[in-house]
Amino acid sequence: MSFSRRRFLKTGGAGIAGIPAMNPVRALPLGDVTEPQLPAAGHFSYGIASGDPTDTAVILWTQFTPEQGSEVSVDWLVATDAALTTVIQSGSFLTTSQRNFTVKVDVTGLQPGQTYFYRFAALGQTSATGQTRTAPTGPLSRARFAVVSCASYPHGYFNVYRELAGRDDLDAVLHLGDYIYEYAQDDYGDADLREARALAPAHEITTLDDYRRRHALYKLDDDLQALHQRHPMINIWDDHEFANNAWPGGAQNHDSSEGDWYERAAAARQAYFEWMPVREQQGGRIYRQFSYGDLLDLMMLDTRMEGRDEQASGADLFREAQDENRTLLGFEQEDWLYNRLQASTARWRVLGQQVMMAQRYRLHLDRYVQDDISLTAWRDSWDGYEANRQRLLSTIKDNGIDNVVVLTGDIHSSLVSEIAQDPYHRRSYNPETGEGALAVEFICPSVTSPGFPEGVADEVAKRIVKTQPHVRYAEVTTHGFVLLTVDQQQVQADWYYVSAVNTPVATTSHAVGYICDAGRAHLRKAEGPAA
Repeated sequence: MSFSRRRFLKTGGAGIAGIPAMNPVRALPLGDVTEPQLPAAGHFSYGIASGDPTDTAVILWTQFTPEQGSEVSVDWLVATDAALTTVIQSGSFLTTSQRNFTVKVDVTGLQPGQTYFYRFAALGQTSATGQTRTAPTGPLSRARFAVVSCASYPHGYFNVYRELAGRDDLDAVLHLGDYIYEYAQDDYGDADLREARALAPAHEITTLDDYRRRHALYKLDDDLQALHQRHPMINIWDDHEFANNAWPGGAQNHDSSEGDWYERAAAARQAYFEWMPVREQQGGRIYRQFSYGDLLDLMMLDTRMEGRDEQASGADLFREAQDENRTLLGFEQEDWLYNRLQASTARWRVLGQQVMMAQRYRLHLDRYVQDDISLTAWRDSWDGYEANRQRLLSTIKDNGIDNVVVLTGDIHSSLVSEIAQDPYHRRSYNPETGEGALAVEFICPSVTSPGFPEGVADEVAKRIVKTQPHVRYAEVTTHGFVLLTVDQQQVQADWYYVSAVNTPVATTSHAVGYICDAGRAHLRKAEGPAA
């Protein structure tokens, strides 16, 4: 967009593709809001979590600050029963102030496809008991995941997380980014919730201490704690874990007055690895693969901080997007992905990533933009890296790779698309039969972050489906999650929406489901939610 993001945030929310969502935030002076105080030391105040399950291992996480001293030994145990009577693994972890007293244990030697229970203890205090599950091996008939993204704390209550914490049918929760947001109290949020959902720190986070405190605030949320206590999470970061529209060399929401970008990015990365139940990879990378038997290979991608070139900014955005020297993933990650896709022998190949992959070149919403532009100008998504997208799609096509499912977050909307090399020409793609499609994409709604306001949302959604032949469904305002059910014959994605986020009490309802049958990158509407 031609106007600055910082000014835009003070006047409206971010809708699909950055087009103004026209839901103004009534900015209040910081002095009118009481900044939340983080809990006193000596307790497991920030809950517990598990993540990155493999067939024999899982990450266990917690945080415990001693009342005095710079280190503390935290005991942990894993059992096969909720009463913790049959303990199969145990140990101690020495955490220090250097890692913000966070605890992260990679528990190995577990059995595939099994449910386990765990707990921590330190200085006479015990944590809640958590539940987790390892990935299965061998022949597998079915797996189910919840898919979430974009949880702006000051925009509402995490009712989506509470709903998922109550489910008992999930193998894992896939979080596709924007787990936290970096903005200041007066930049981005619901004015009516400014006291109930006040931020700590109240200013925009830029330092290591800032990022740690913002992660800590999120971990204090009861609904998020309940989610982590109940299910393992497989997560990936997006831009707001760093700063809006970040790339390795900078970000839109960073200027020189905020210090050195590389120091800020390093601080954000350190706090993320400290506070999230993610297995740290060599070199600090976060892209990685998980396998669920012979059913699916899940490849979590980093389209944000691994190797992305800066978003196009020249006069000819389309030509910049087609530059073969530009990459969204980074060429090393590209090679990794292409090799993993070709080596996969699973029934399905699932890509968990951040920004919309399907094209949106010909969507004109002139009523909602200031300039005569199309969404080619929204250069933060794969549209801004057309050459990279074509390399990926060519790899899929040339190697006969089928059953590719893309999971996406980022845009606070629900979209269902078929992905083709050129979805706008019948020579390349037939929307009635799906001929020419190489993958399908399911975009999950936000947990709380705002999309289009209800007054224009229906019109916008209809326009998207009408003008984009490969888009099957669009809903651009409601909060919720996607339930992904995978079996040997098909993948079904179901959209569930919560009735409200401005109150901690809400109902959840099924909205729509779409099915992709094995062997065809073609979508059909489901008659009802997957059993």
